Amino acid sequence: MKKQSTTIASIIILIIIAIFALLNTATVVVNLFGARVKTPLVLLIFICLLIGAMTIYLLSFSSHLKTTKELKELQSSRISKDELKRYQKKINQLQKENSQLKQQIKQQNSQKAASPVK
Repeated sequence: MKKQSTTIASIIILIIIAIFALLNTATVVVNLFGARVKTPLVLLIFICLLIGAMTIYLLSFSSHLKTTKELKELQSSRISKDELKRYQKKINQLQKENSQLKQQIKQQNSQKAASPVK
């Protein structure tokens, strides 16, 4: 849905820009680094639009590369299924050991309570 609305908005903006450019067909003089160039205003508008679009694309592309790099780093640090099984076995083992130690402590406490105080 988001992509469709973005596409529709882009088309509407392009139509508005095209109408604006076609209404401005006069020839203008552009000073470009000391050179004077006569060009139709419509062409100048489209060239400026393309330069702006390319700038935005390049800036967003660098952001995309950064995001892709972070994603690859996160995926490489994922735990494999074998490692997960090993960790789960270790957790179960430690839980059993913990319950055994708790039982031993209870037995020792009950033995101390049963023995007479001197």
